[in-house]
Formats: sequence, C-alpha cells, structure tokens
Amino acid sequence: MFALRTVSIPILLGVAAHAALAHAETRKAVEGAVPSSRPVPDVIVLPNDPAEIVVTADRRGEAKVAAETEFSEEEIASYGADSIQDLLTRLGPLIDASGEAPAILINGKPAGFDRSILSYPVEALDRVAVLKPEAAAQYGEPVGKRVVNLVLKKNFSSLVADVGVNFATAGGQYGGTSSATRTTISGDTRWNAQARIGADSAFPKTARNLPPRHGVFDGVGFISAPNGGEIDPALSWAAGRPVIAAAIPPSALTTMPDLEDFVATAGVLHPVDPNRFEMLQSSRRTMSLAIGVTRPLGDFSASLNFNANRSSSAGERGLPMASVTVPAGHPWSPFANDVVLTRPFAGQRALRIDNGLTSLGASLTLNGTIGKWQTGLAVNYSRNWADSFFESGIDVGRVQQLIDAADAVFNPFGPWSPDLLIASRNRTSSENLSLQFNVQKAIVDLPAGPVVWNLGAGVNRNSTQSRQTDALGDLTEMNGVTRTQSSGQMSVSVPISRRNGGADWLGDLTVDLSANMQTMTNSRPQQRFGGTVNWSPWPVIQLRGAIDLAETIPSFHQLDAPIVTTINRVFDYARQEVAEPVWITGGNPDLARGSQQSLMLTATARPLGDQRLTLNLGYRRSVAKGGLAPFPELTPAIEAAFPERVTRDAEGRLIAVDARAINIARDTDAALSSGVALRLGQHSRRAHGASLADPFQFSVSLNHRWRLKNELQTHPGLPVIDQLAGSGQSRHNVSLQVTAGKRGIGATINGNWSSPAEVANGDQRFRFKPPMLYNLSLFVEPDRLSGGAKKRSLFKDLKLSLDVQNLFNGYRRVTLEDGSVPQGYSRDEIDPLGRTVRLTVRKKF
Repeated sequence: MFALRTVSIPILLGVAAHAALAHAETRKAVEGAVPSSRPVPDVIVLPNDPAEIVVTADRRGEAKVAAETEFSEEEIASYGADSIQDLLTRLGPLIDASGEAPAILINGKPAGFDRSILSYPVEALDRVAVLKPEAAAQYGEPVGKRVVNLVLKKNFSSLVADVGVNFATAGGQYGGTSSATRTTISGDTRWNAQARIGADSAFPKTARNLPPRHGVFDGVGFISAPNGGEIDPALSWAAGRPVIAAAIPPSALTTMPDLEDFVATAGVLHPVDPNRFEMLQSSRRTMSLAIGVTRPLGDFSASLNFNANRSSSAGERGLPMASVTVPAGHPWSPFANDVVLTRPFAGQRALRIDNGLTSLGASLTLNGTIGKWQTGLAVNYSRNWADSFFESGIDVGRVQQLIDAADAVFNPFGPWSPDLLIASRNRTSSENLSLQFNVQKAIVDLPAGPVVWNLGAGVNRNSTQSRQTDALGDLTEMNGVTRTQSSGQMSVSVPISRRNGGADWLGDLTVDLSANMQTMTNSRPQQRFGGTVNWSPWPVIQLRGAIDLAETIPSFHQLDAPIVTTINRVFDYARQEVAEPVWITGGNPDLARGSQQSLMLTATARPLGDQRLTLNLGYRRSVAKGGLAPFPELTPAIEAAFPERVTRDAEGRLIAVDARAINIARDTDAALSSGVALRLGQHSRRAHGASLADPFQFSVSLNHRWRLKNELQTHPGLPVIDQLAGSGQSRHNVSLQVTAGKRGIGATINGNWSSPAEVANGDQRFRFKPPMLYNLSLFVEPDRLSGGAKKRSLFKDLKLSLDVQNLFNGYRRVTLEDGSVPQGYSRDEIDPLGRTVRLTVRKKF
C-alpha cells in the first residue's frame, strides 16, 4: 500500500538513499503497533521530509502467523552449518527443547513432501523464523508442533563440494563422505541437485580390550575324548605319549584318515582369538541423489522432486564352532572309542550379517490461491527394496544326525555343505502413495483479527510384500499386505483480543480448536480433538495451555516396516554379563490401537522486550492406554513383563531379543521443563551511521527437564513399573549449547547430562552415573579472516570444519552398592567407540 502526498523529483531521488537508514528504526516502531498474530510488514518512512512518503509492504516470504523468534543471515552464518538440515539441527534447542522436528514452511508456504530444501546450502537463506505456537493450528499441524519458516534469498546461485573424513581417536574405525550440490534461485523459480556418497569401515572387536565370547575356538578343528583324558590308547602308543587332543589332519579333508594321520597332529591345536571374527559395528556404504525444481505455474507454485538412495552394511558376528560325537566304528573314524569332534564350519570363515536398502521416490507440491482460499496439494510416491541376510550358527543337531546315520558319503572332517548353516534371508518390497490436500481461509473478520479456518484431507496407500528363505534359498515364509489410510482434519483459529485491536486490557488472546478423523484398512475410525489457548497479557509474557485427546493407531512403518536383524551389545542383568544377542527390529503387524490424553502448560517471558533473553517454563502430562511404544531397555522388570520377546539358551545365556514396537496397558508420564536462551549481536549495530559488517554473534541455551512421574503397566492386572525407581530412568536431564562467532569463524559446544539412576535386580542394585557429554564444532573461512582473498586464490570461498563428538571421552559409569564396578561395565564395554572426530573441507564455486 502506498500513501503519497506532494512529491517532488528530489524527494523521489532521495527515497533510495534514505530508505536503508530509516528502515531499522521504523520497523522497530511498527512491530509494537501491528497485531502480534500477523506478520510485521516492511515499512519505509521519511519522517523529516515535509512531503512525507510512507511505503508499506509485507516482507518477502512472510508467513501468515508472526514470528516468535527470527534468525538473521548474520546469525545463521555464525553457526557454521553447511546445509539447512544441519542448521535446523544446531538451532534445535532454540526452536523446541523437546527435540521434536518442526514443521517446515518455505517462503511462508507449506513444504508438503518437498524435503530437497533441507539440502540447500545455508547461504541461500535470508532468514529463519520460528512462528508463534498458534501457527500449528493454522497450518493443520498437531497440537504442540512448532512451525519454522525458511525464507530464501530472491536470487542465489552456487556450486558446493565437500569432502569429510571421520575417525575414532582410539582407533579401529574410520570413514568419510563426499557430496556436490548445485543450487539456483531466481525469484520464485529455484532448482537444486545433490549427489552424495559415504562409507564407514567396520569396527572390529579386536580394536578394544574386550573379553571374548565363552567357548572353545579353533581355526582348524580337533578331536578329544568325550570326558577328557586319553583319546585312544593306540594313538597314545603310536605317538609315544598320552594324547588328549589332536588336530584334524589335512588328508582327512578328502580321504578317510587312519591312525597315523592323527599321530602327526597329536597335541597340535590351532586356537584363535574369537574377537577377530566379530565386529562392534558393520561396515557401511551410502549413496544418494536428489533433484528438485520449483517454479510458478499460473497462480500456483509447483515443486517437483526426485530422490534415489542406496545403503548397505556388512558385518561379522563370530566364528561358528560345532562339537559333535563321532562314535566308534564310524566309517570315517579310525578310533576304538567315541571321540568328540570340535571344529569350525569352514576354517576361519565368520558368520555374516548383511543389510541393504534401496529407495526411489518422487513428490509434487502445489501451493496457491483459488478465490479467497489458500490451497495446497502434495503427492508423494516411493518404492523401497530391503534385503537382510543373517547367519546365526551351525545346525549341530542335523550334523549329529548325519554322523549317527554312518553315511560314508558324509565326511565329518571335510568341507560341510552350506545348508548345514542356520541362516535366513528376508526380502521386502514396499510401495507407498500419499496425497494431502489443504485449504485455508479467513471466514470472519473480528475486531481482534480474522477467524482462520483450515481444512485438510489425506489418503495414504501402502503395499508390502516380504519373503523369507533359508541358507539354500528355499522359501520358508511369504507375506503380503496392503493398507489404506484416510484422514480428514479441521482447525479454526479465533482471535479474542489484540492490543490496539479492541479489549486492550486482555492483551493478545487466541483460541485454536482442531478435530481429526483417521481410518485404516480393517480398523474403525480414529478420532482426535485438541484445543489451545494462547494469551499474552503483556508484550513480554506469553502463556499457553493445550489439551489433546486422541485415539492412536499404528503407522505403516510400525506395522509393516522391513525386518532388520542386527547384533546389539547389552548388559544381561540375569547373568550379570555383557551379551550380544540377535536384535530384531521392524514392523509388528500384531500391534493394536490405543488412546492418549495430554495436557501442556507453558509460559514464555522476554524481560528485555526483544529476542535477547528468553525464559521458558512448561508442564506436560500424558496418559496413554493401550498405546504404542518402542521396546524399552531390557531390565529385569521388562523381561518379566515380556518373556515371549526374550530367547535364552539351555545355559540361560541371552540369545535373541524381539525389539519391535509393543502395546502397553497404560503409560503415565509427567514432566516439568524450564529453559533460558540468551542471544546477543543478532542484529547489526550502528557505528557512525553505518551498519557493522559481520557483527559478532553469541548465544547460549540451557534447558532442564524434570520427570515427575514415569509409570508403565505392561499388561492389565500386572503391577505398575515405576521407571524412576529401579528401572534405569533419570529424573533430571540438562542440555547446554553455546555458540560464539561471526561470518568466517565460529564455535559451538553442546552438552547433555542426566542425573544418576538405578536398576534393581533382586536385592542387588546397579547405580548409573551418566557423565556430561560434550560435543564441539569449529569452523573457519580463511579468506574472510584475511580480509578477502584474491579472486583466484585457493582459499576463496573455502571453509574448514572440525566436529568432535564426546569431547572428553566420557561414558556412563556403573557401580554396585559397595562402589565396585560389576563385570561387563568396563570403559570399553560400555562405550567402545568413544571420542570421534570429523574433518570437513567445503568449497564454493
């Protein structure tokens, strides 16, 4: 809108010169004058000119809800992030202390399924705005979801390449990544392409001082007497000494051995370190390609994205050994007595564990206006192929049957057929098609502002086919399922009062109401209702209360995700030892629906009247009945509640854990949170009438979470488990993040601490003392520090980054009540990887 009075040619020529100087002071005045729920427009005023010109316009990319916090280009640069995804991670404590990922807008419009924006370089951003909490209802998001608006520069172009290497400072593990990203923005048209590859080496068990598995491990194999002692008097006589063990002679691999063959190997063994055949972490390979383009299409903006991803891992989980009895008189035994044959499956061949995932996807997002309705349509299609191969050991029972059959064809000393290995391969393919439609309109204008009505609908169809085969590829199980999920949601945002908009004594007061209904194949409709009250009685105080009542049903991923089998190191409280059981994750088609009720109360104060200092206090309570939960830590109480999920061998050793999602009878959680955020230098200061270039930025965020209650009832009729008393849960958690720097150089350090906790195992108690774990990030751009490198200098637009995880190499210390460290809780057993370092070189072209 333009308001023009008498205008002369000198005035018009002076507008551009005066605009930049007047903009900062004018905007500050306007921010206090406009309704706080609406975006603040850019206003240019020339107050000292007799022929005053006032220019008012919305800032480019502004959302429909005002920002609660903004990060300027200078402040963004001080974090040293490479991509928008990296930046949002680093801004996480200042966006939402709970750690939940926010909903994303791009230039004020919903991103839909467009995730390519996350790979854009941070230099493409003009600013990042964290919207006020009422934005969740206006954009059709769940209660409590934070909404972030990413505002891109109007014109931008770059080609960025980076190479990074990472390694554990204690050795044993290393890796690296490389990527190239091309980004171009020209007004409302933009496109982006990124190719990325990465690899991580295996982390062998021999890299750390870890106790080996129980058992006898030999690289060749040997015979011995069933009860120890002498194998055969004839063998001892021929060898000239008592023989209690003899290696498998090389000739026995292909021909029936005689006594003389074993005389040559009498007393010879080939022991091996079993840790050589185990990996604490599998080797990994990743590749990805993403292409996205956005452009105007009539009155709409259209975004089209394609992506392809491939990841794989390969590991080893031990040397497979078997002990069987070869009876006297067996065709392949030259001995007068029964002997015990102890041998590996095939020399020093380890058991394998491999996983692979390939995915292809495409999405289309349309945003625009039809009449007075703001509309959005998002369509996404993806296809995934998963392959999991797992060898668990030798089928000793079948080997013994072949020996007992005295079949001359089967040589117990020679090569064994692959079908004698216990192995399984799971192949899963899935196809997903999703569609979301959303419309928004201001339906009534009240004195405090418009009533905004938001309607949304969605359809999601998922088809999954899986087949399981054995070691020889023979089919053992096949499943297929197709599910369709439909949803509809409605929300309305009602402004009750606005400062300078009527009923000033109330301050800013809005009420948001939402309703959602969702159905899935073979399931009755799921309902969800929510209400939020946002009240700001004074500009420096914001109060918020929200209630959410929801019926919950499992997601496609929770029901039909591919089964993934890995090895996980856990402490087995029953045997008080570190175990490495088979760990099974993936979809659980037996999950049932449940319900959840939650109440949230928060208060935010900005005592200085701006973004420099923010204080937060919040209370949240939720009660889930028959709800869904990830499988908890395997404590004695959890194993007693889910005995069918835990497999042990005849000696009680932990063999496997089915760690897929579970249904619980009741889960009650209540927590009090508080936080303080201090940000200095986020706006350019003035010196002698000019803005300072690249001002120094400093921010600190400190958040505390106090769990007041955490009770779990696994099944109806069973006792309630107080997870804060004897189940390893900490009552207090404190997180800290400090960032200091400016464009060209900066550092970020963050840390996390949890209070001590206990796990009860009968009359014995294990005391956990978590450390304060710190992570450090540093970056430097040499050309900026030198005042600007030459145009063709090697250091032009070069950035060097250093990231250190677990800076002080801390780990969770565990002691018994007498202060002693229990078996299985040494430094290397709790956190074998330890401190890791990543070095990255990034170059813009």
